[in-house]
Amino acid sequence: MTPLSRISESYRNILVPPPARGPDVCLVCRRTTSGFSRCWQCNQHFQSCGAELADEVVPISMAAESGQLVHVLRNYKYSRNPAVRRQFTNELAGVLATFLARHRRCLGEFDTVTIVPGTKQRKDGHPLADVLGRRLTTTSSAFAEVLATTGDNTRLLRPDEYVVHADVAGERILLVDDQWTSGASLQSSAIALRRAGAARVTGLVIGRRVDTRAPGTFDWDTCVLCRQG
Repeated sequence: MTPLSRISESYRNILVPPPARGPDVCLVCRRTTSGFSRCWQCNQHFQSCGAELADEVVPISMAAESGQLVHVLRNYKYSRNPAVRRQFTNELAGVLATFLARHRRCLGEFDTVTIVPGTKQRKDGHPLADVLGRRLTTTSSAFAEVLATTGDNTRLLRPDEYVVHADVAGERILLVDDQWTSGASLQSSAIALRRAGAARVTGLVIGRRVDTRAPGTFDWDTCVLCRQG
């Protein structure tokens, strides 16, 4: 078994399938609702910025607060142990590689792959930039860090604090983030890209944070876009 196969197999027990769209599921982030088409936060975003938001948001997995995925997503960047950071970065690289190998076409065509910029400056750069820009052949040729931010993560929309420092006019953007809690960082980035002229922005999120683990068995061959047909 290859290292990638080992990661893919082990993460089948860690990842949780996002629910299919339905009357009790937010059509943006896939959080469960009580009969509403959007959760409270996504509805607030829609009321504020409407058509400037990301065209599609694709969570690979739900991420319960007490679960292993949240632990990995937190510590691949911020663990004090370099070995832990390397291990978890390698695991998330495997998750992205496996998902993109199976669902690249589901995401549609894109001209540029970029990441939601972190609010904490890192001397060694954002690990996802290395994963997407160097390690994954699916994305490396299209990758560019085109966004920067000057603000803190307040979990509120703040598109004016995001700067696009490349020409994205007319481009289809795949915008990648490690996790979605309120969605404000990804949506602020998407708005900034749309205001800079991007034709389409698709958000890809490794983990959509939720309070409790939802039922279901993860299947690498199915994504939220496959399930909606």
